[in-house]
Amino acid sequence: MKEKIKEKKNIIIIILIMFLILILFFTGYSMGKSFSKINIDGNTQIAKPIFDVQNSGNFEIDNINSHGTYEFVVRNFNLNGEKSDVDIEYYIELLNVIQNDAIKIRYLKNEEEIKINGNRTENFYLNKNEKQEDKFKIEITYEKDKNIKMEDILETLEIKVHSEQKQEVL
Repeated sequence: MKEKIKEKKNIIIIILIMFLILILFFTGYSMGKSFSKINIDGNTQIAKPIFDVQNSGNFEIDNINSHGTYEFVVRNFNLNGEKSDVDIEYYIELLNVIQNDAIKIRYLKNEEEIKINGNRTENFYLNKNEKQEDKFKIEITYEKDKNIKMEDILETLEIKVHSEQKQEVL
């Protein structure tokens, strides 16, 4: 009798183990690890900002030559016709600006007068989608009749063009 009980016990244990194996098999449960390796190849290009400044030569103002015009061009394309891949924001800073009644300075952008605040212009923009060229002129006139010696106003006017690439909002 003890053997029959032991034999039934073994059969019940085997049936339970088989039943658990079938349950695990049909539930989709898996015991194991998986490793995967994914290679992603990309081909990207770096944006090419083009910011070209062309200027005219220097000039001098003295008692004989009392008027001078300095011209320069800012554009978003080069001489080869390649245009910039990015929008560009820029402004012009003027250094060593002469603060004197005998000197009159006019600033022009595309033949329209622009204002200078704190020795710098407002911000200008060059759009990447089109070739754009801004023409600037700085007209300086020395008024001789103000009774100021030329030696008292001897200065060099420096012009700096600061540019920055605009970030695209995605």
